[in-house]
Amino acid sequence: MKQRVISALIISAIAIVAIILGGIVFDIAILLMATIGLYEFYGAFAKKGHSPIRIFGLVYIGLLALMIFLDSKSYLSIILETKSNVTIDLFPPIFILHFLLLLSFVVFKFEKYTPFDVAVTIFGGFYVVALLSYFINLRNLSGGMYLFIIPLVGAIATDTFALFAGKQFGKKKLIPAVSPNKTVAGSIGGFCGSIIILTIGGMVLVFGGFYTDMPIYHYPILGAIIGITAQIGDLAASSIKRYTGIKDFGKLIPGHGGILDRIDSYIFTIPVVYYYLLLFGIGGV
Repeated sequence: MKQRVISALIISAIAIVAIILGGIVFDIAILLMATIGLYEFYGAFAKKGHSPIRIFGLVYIGLLALMIFLDSKSYLSIILETKSNVTIDLFPPIFILHFLLLLSFVVFKFEKYTPFDVAVTIFGGFYVVALLSYFINLRNLSGGMYLFIIPLVGAIATDTFALFAGKQFGKKKLIPAVSPNKTVAGSIGGFCGSIIILTIGGMVLVFGGFYTDMPIYHYPILGAIIGITAQIGDLAASSIKRYTGIKDFGKLIPGHGGILDRIDSYIFTIPVVYYYLLLFGIGGV
């Protein structure tokens, strides 16, 4: 327990500094997380006996680096402006070429790689890297430091209230085949906890004058959205671990597992929050 607490404090301190500083510090932190997370993801399926083509995972990391370098607003549409003012979307040609090369491995190295290995390679790129790219999109918004904290706090509240409600009232299992410890009561508690905490947090931000660009009624709505997506993200990661037969994605963080074990709920909630803000024109999007 002591090791787990110390690790949590260190990771939290690093995350807070990166979020506050933003810019290149935050971008590099996400790039490192994506690289480690993708390695963990491929490693999980390798333990199951599959052979994700790891070298092609570098393409996804490279696309993220391009997105950062070119200051593009989307990982899925990386815009390059030429000197003659012609704009080129780099993502489609790079991805198609990458896909064709992956398929060639199935043809010329058919004894080693299967179509499933190609699917896992692509799945990892989108599940880890593409979703993590929204961390950068969200932080780059106007008021991004505050907006980024919202899904973090909501996900933490969901997890904390779910744990408490599950221990106190949990009897009926939620999805035992995926996560045997999660209960219906815990799920409801986590959903309600996210709404409560974000509503209170919104009141503090708005009435305290810290961040006033988002009307207060958005906070309970986001609380409800995060209360659902955070749990789906957690369960999705659990289903992958259950399929591959592992307890944790890695051992990088003592007492906590790997990078993916720590961000499984965030990589679902942050893209959804970003598009919610986009829909209502919050944060300059």
